Amino acid sequence: MKHVPNILTFIRLLLIPVYFMVFYSEAEHALLLALAIFVVASITDVLDGFLARKYQVVSKFGTVADPFADKMMQVSVLYSLSDISMLEKWFFWIILVKELCQILLGIIMVSMKPKMIMSANIFGKITTVLVFVTIIFAVLSLPGATIIQFITAVLAIITFTQYAYHFLMGLKERKLANK
Repeated sequence: MKHVPNILTFIRLLLIPVYFMVFYSEAEHALLLALAIFVVASITDVLDGFLARKYQVVSKFGTVADPFADKMMQVSVLYSLSDISMLEKWFFWIILVKELCQILLGIIMVSMKPKMIMSANIFGKITTVLVFVTIIFAVLSLPGATIIQFITAVLAIITFTQYAYHFLMGLKERKLANK
């Protein structure tokens, strides 16, 4: 059981090129098959986190690879959907820039001595769920897809702003503590 969460994360990373091959293939129902791959990847994300916490098998690899795999899968799907105009390009760019900035801040935080730790908050979790919902709405061409994109983009900006604010406050506290 110790390695199962990391194996699930690794599987999620392997599903990214499979997703692209299926998405851009000429196969009948390629879009729905690609969506199914995304859903399976999303389930592995939920499952690996659950198992890691339940069995207390959190690893250094998992703490880095899991969010990386999540972001790579999400951005890959958003890119492909915006590439064929199923999602607005502005939506893809907002999410991409947010994720890249958060990755950069994360790298800075873990390279600090001592490391700065920032837990995921409710806004981040809601944003992740809304990105998933946005993808489903776009692929299934459900009414309200553009409205969901807008709401998700606004929440993503709020989430990143809050993340950056907490990072800056953490730096300020460190500076005051070192005086």
